[in-house]
Amino acid sequence: MFAVGHLALGYLTGKATSKLLAVDINISLLFFASIIPDIDLLVPSLHRGPTHSFVVYALLFIPFFMLFGKKTIIYFVALAQHALLEDLLITGGMAGVQLLWPLTQTWYNTPFYITGLTNLYV
Repeated sequence: MFAVGHLALGYLTGKATSKLLAVDINISLLFFASIIPDIDLLVPSLHRGPTHSFVVYALLFIPFFMLFGKKTIIYFVALAQHALLEDLLITGGMAGVQLLWPLTQTWYNTPFYITGLTNLYV
């Protein structure tokens, strides 16, 4: 998926979460959280591996949860949707995602994926 798709879904999930929690958001930080997992594109052999793992996300966010409480949930949701909604459910049938790395090296995927001009991996 192109960056614009990651940014859009990150914004929508973050905005919805902020409404549920009645917390203000920092849009720049929300956009950053929604796109940062794809930093692994710089090292193609790692793509959809460690940077798409909920275990890694949880470990990285522990200090932020302790410092900022429920405000952190918004950015955690924007980050997590990248791996779960977009890479697993939308493009999952293509390669999969290591959602539980390093606990398991299993690649999770779905039997379907969306193809089209808006999908980077078509």
